Amino acid sequence: MNSIQQKRLNNLLEGVGDMALKRRARKIIEELDPKNGDKILDLGCGDGFYLFLLSNLGLNLRLTGSDFDQVGLDTAKRNLKNGKINLIRGDLMKRLPFDSNKFDKIVLSEVAEHLPNDLKGLKEVYRILKPEGTLCLSVPNTNYPFSWDPVNWILEHLFKTPIKSGFWAGIWFNHIRLYKPEQIEKVVHRAGFKVENVESLTWWCLPFNHYLVNLVARLLWGGKLSPQVASSVNKYTKKSNKPMFIKFAFGIVNWIDSLNDFYQPASSGVGIFLKAVKPKNI
Repeated sequence: MNSIQQKRLNNLLEGVGDMALKRRARKIIEELDPKNGDKILDLGCGDGFYLFLLSNLGLNLRLTGSDFDQVGLDTAKRNLKNGKINLIRGDLMKRLPFDSNKFDKIVLSEVAEHLPNDLKGLKEVYRILKPEGTLCLSVPNTNYPFSWDPVNWILEHLFKTPIKSGFWAGIWFNHIRLYKPEQIEKVVHRAGFKVENVESLTWWCLPFNHYLVNLVARLLWGGKLSPQVASSVNKYTKKSNKPMFIKFAFGIVNWIDSLNDFYQPASSGVGIFLKAVKPKNI
């Protein structure tokens, strides 16, 4: 990415209050290194945030989003407001509605942990990615910091049983599994990819961080916040005239997150980032 695209990405991420999302989104977009003309698929696109970032970098990209959840796709359509982005329903546990060797680059963020068979899903990703194409993936880390989700951290260490649904589910919300870095690397390798980089992300964070993020999200989408506050914490809107207490809160969480630039344990963090390529056909 050149300096102009980097500046645009920084501006787009400026108002993201979820520091784990902000850090992995930056890492994924930077490592994806989008170029004019790239065919890029966000697989498991959810509400469309990565597509939003990619579509606002000032590049001529051919973007597609796919998700199993039609509600998520409908939300993405409202958030993106861009008729040039294709949004297509697909199931990774079946054959996706895409030709083989179709995409130059694929994003698979916070998806593998939901799949009944992660290896099968990654083999399908391999099928639709072009030879020498790039996969940027993220998953939650089984060795997450105590401060991110103290409730499940204690339950796992004492009783080996996390909460997987409801508000207190935390990092385990609707997840079949979490991963160690070596575990996700092994699965991606078995699917046929050549792994180039694996690293943990976001060790420093606010106490009870996951629950604070969850609470704000519930208030936002439930219409419980004033229009000015809602605009300040909505990752799809421009951040102007933030209330002083919002500026103060963002200042604190950004400062804490900046500590990750100075110290990040190799195996511990909220998430794991992985970059892989599909080997060239022989």
